[in-house]
Amino acid sequence: MTKIKLIAFVLFTALISSCSSDDSKDESTESYFNLTYNNEVKTVTTWEALKQGDHIEVTGTSTQGVAIDFKFNVYGNLYQSFTHGATANSDLPYMEASENFTANTFTFTLEDLNTNDKTVQVKFSGKVYENAYDLESESVIISGSFKVSYKEIDPLIPGQGTFAKIDGKDWHGLSMSTSTTDGVKMLNIDNDSEYNFAITLPDDSQSGAHTFTNNSEIKVAFQKYDVTTKEYVDYEVSGTITYTTISDYYVAGTFSLTATHPTNGSKIVISNGTFKEGIPLF
Repeated sequence: MTKIKLIAFVLFTALISSCSSDDSKDESTESYFNLTYNNEVKTVTTWEALKQGDHIEVTGTSTQGVAIDFKFNVYGNLYQSFTHGATANSDLPYMEASENFTANTFTFTLEDLNTNDKTVQVKFSGKVYENAYDLESESVIISGSFKVSYKEIDPLIPGQGTFAKIDGKDWHGLSMSTSTTDGVKMLNIDNDSEYNFAITLPDDSQSGAHTFTNNSEIKVAFQKYDVTTKEYVDYEVSGTITYTTISDYYVAGTFSLTATHPTNGSKIVISNGTFKEGIPLF
């Protein structure tokens, strides 16, 4: 299923930091931004970075007119990365890392996050596509690394994000797309892994606990990406969700569930779920 992402980050309106590349600098202490695009080394001379709560955005621009953007969290999950022309009249196409199981085709490694010095260090490599939902579309290989200083601002929704243990392993996500059908809002929550959740919120929802099954209006849906079919598998679900806060701006709560594969019956246990996500205005 194709989703339109509503990125929950403030876009940059001013240059936060600007540096010139200098090969003589010690990369262990100095800022840098390296980029190879389509087998060509690009000279990134300006970059900017912003941190809001657990979420970070970094952009860079090369003298050859290639711009690159990363949106990720402090746990090392990449939400989105794309390249494009740095000017309005550029003929460089917009290319984006796969929206489906991003980590399968794009390696993003958060090497260091220094909250005292306010620096973030990353290595990356992989493909960006003309159509982020189609792995057969035109693609370009990019790679590189950066260590940049970031500016920290107060998040619009403090503590925003979703956490769960999937078969005992930590999973951190963010509501990256939303939809509304027949008075039921759906918060689609994902990261760069093969898993994603969808938390439903009917218009008349009130705080409290709800036990759900696959056919319930109030539920937490669960999907896992199949690399063979290149499609998401909708698992059958049963569990409990508790809305602890429903305001005009966000919903918060807890959840746990068991997800069952629709054909082979294999089970995935999701526990310790917590969420605090913005509510769409439509």
